[in-house]
Amino acid sequence: MDIGSKYYIVLIGPKYPVNVGIIARTMLNFSFKKLVLISPEESVLKSSKLYAARGAEIVENQLVYSDLTEALRELKPAVSIGTSGKIAPKSLLRQYVSPREMVRLCRPLDGKVLLVFGREDIGLKKEELSQLDYVVHIPSSNEYSVLNLAVSASILMYEIFIDHTGGRVKGLRRPASREIIDRIYVEAEEIFNSLSLPEVKKNVVMRSLKNIIGRSAPSAKEAGSILWFFRKMRLRIGILKKESKDYVFKQSDSIS
Repeated sequence: MDIGSKYYIVLIGPKYPVNVGIIARTMLNFSFKKLVLISPEESVLKSSKLYAARGAEIVENQLVYSDLTEALRELKPAVSIGTSGKIAPKSLLRQYVSPREMVRLCRPLDGKVLLVFGREDIGLKKEELSQLDYVVHIPSSNEYSVLNLAVSASILMYEIFIDHTGGRVKGLRRPASREIIDRIYVEAEEIFNSLSLPEVKKNVVMRSLKNIIGRSAPSAKEAGSILWFFRKMRLRIGILKKESKDYVFKQSDSIS
């Protein structure tokens, strides 16, 4: 799968036409073709093509959505990657990887990959980060760590382009569909509910499970195996509870 078909450059709330134009121009440099704008400023829609040079065609064919939720629903990516210039906090919400690790994780995928960039002033919001599979952090000097939107996009596109031109990977695996991944989460939640475990533990473990699956981008076969195991576990728990009404699932049995 080539770069132009696989990767989508997604810009959330872009304010300045020059940034969008330069990104479109750079996309052409590195064989990217898919540009997505989410809730852009009106001036961006009117004027960004003026700064795109030969990348004007990319601007003309751009996709526009009202919010990130709509874009994810319509595009159905195999994996979605946020970007941030900030150092990762000690939180399960944001699991950060380097640009090189991002390339490695995306390399075997045979499905759409969304590279999501935030606003020029405030970046990605917390609720937007929570919808993405993981976040890539571009390291920079402590003297001035804030990167321009177009510069950030260019760095990641370059890393992907170099990886693709350096040697193609044969036998690309088929990524797990969003439907299978969501079914895994449903099975996991039902297991938690049947065991009457603390809600706080459930939230932490579910967040961890989503982080792990998001970073690993499992194949359809891998996700299917996990789904099979969770389903069998849920059904077995149900059988045990029916066989003995005196069987007690105590909160003390939960992970401490």
